[in-house]
Amino acid sequence: MAEEILHTAGIVAVAWVVTFGLRSLPFLLFAGRGRDVPPSVERFGSIISPVIIAGLIVYSYSALEWRTAWPYISGVLVVALQLWRKNALLSIIAGTVVYMCLLSAGCTSNDYGDIVLDAAHPSIRYSTQGFLIGERYVDPRRVPAILKSYDVPTDRVIHILVDEESERDLKPARAFMGLLAHNGYRRSVLVTKKRAESHVRTEEEMALERQQYAPSPRHASPSGKRKIRYKGASD
Repeated sequence: MAEEILHTAGIVAVAWVVTFGLRSLPFLLFAGRGRDVPPSVERFGSIISPVIIAGLIVYSYSALEWRTAWPYISGVLVVALQLWRKNALLSIIAGTVVYMCLLSAGCTSNDYGDIVLDAAHPSIRYSTQGFLIGERYVDPRRVPAILKSYDVPTDRVIHILVDEESERDLKPARAFMGLLAHNGYRRSVLVTKKRAESHVRTEEEMALERQQYAPSPRHASPSGKRKIRYKGASD
């Protein structure tokens, strides 16, 4: 524990020194009387803000697939307010509020690629940081809607891969299973790398197994109970 604290403190200290040094460098170079800022630096300073804003705009829109053209109204709103009121704070706040409202209203549909639901390599994963589909963190409340958008039937077994460091606390994962069940997906299974927590089978699968592996009367189990079959995630 002490080593982890020292390691974290060292990371914070290095990050602080680097950040503070970069912020202080311009003042050290150009501070004092009689020191003029070079014209090249002034030109760079005049274009750096628009370049950063443009990069943020491209980043915000490029990772999303919009269902309609209406969400782009947030960008149009920012530009219009800035041209009209010349108030950057007002433009940013208004555009952000509209953008987040449109996201909450479900105006976007992220492309998660192919979703795998079997026990070998489940796309849905639970980690200490949250829930993922593929490599993207998602709000667990959106997962049922995502499954329905992929036309996943409600009677399908949904395997959820649990990371090793998350096996000690499965309460969020079990709550997530309850959320899936509330939305019709009642056949969810937690899968670890060592074993499956349970194996859910359809009635057809169970009937087929009874036909193929039914023991003879003299070898029948006295209790007549069926054992739970565990299956590793690599099976």
